[in-house]
Amino acid sequence: MDKRLKMIIIVFSIMSILLSAFIPYKWSFVFFEQRTTHPVAYLPLEQEKTFRIRYTHSIHLSDVIETYKVTENHAIQLSSLEYEDFAIGMPSGAGKGEKFVEKEGKYYITNMSQVFPSFNIMVGDVDRDLALRYEDNEFDLKKFLKRGETYTFQVARLSLFDQLRGVKIRE
Repeated sequence: MDKRLKMIIIVFSIMSILLSAFIPYKWSFVFFEQRTTHPVAYLPLEQEKTFRIRYTHSIHLSDVIETYKVTENHAIQLSSLEYEDFAIGMPSGAGKGEKFVEKEGKYYITNMSQVFPSFNIMVGDVDRDLALRYEDNEFDLKKFLKRGETYTFQVARLSLFDQLRGVKIRE
């Protein structure tokens, strides 16, 4: 093999490796800077398709737990809601097809079916909880996201390059 052919093969190999770093392949829960495609933080999506967002309601100061599942087309479906107080920002009953239950001082709405391609999360600049629960782990999102900022949350494929730009939540 002559030198020129070797050089072409080497250049082609290097280009292929570099280009593959930009091909999205890994499904993840991703927090994007709002109105951009810049991933700030991510958590790889494993086999488990259910996750929870737990936060302390800013007025009631009690926990709210929203349970979601990832659909087959990687959208986000709200499936249930658990909370302790009615009033500002909290539903007083179930919607069509949903089930409302009061049990041991907590309120539950189940059978919810709202589907979102993404949703926004505001990280408050107060010392209140905001956590992502996934696969028996709870991650304090205020350790990975900047307080006072709003992020777009969605399930998306990330390339190796995207993963290097964002912070892996499990770290």
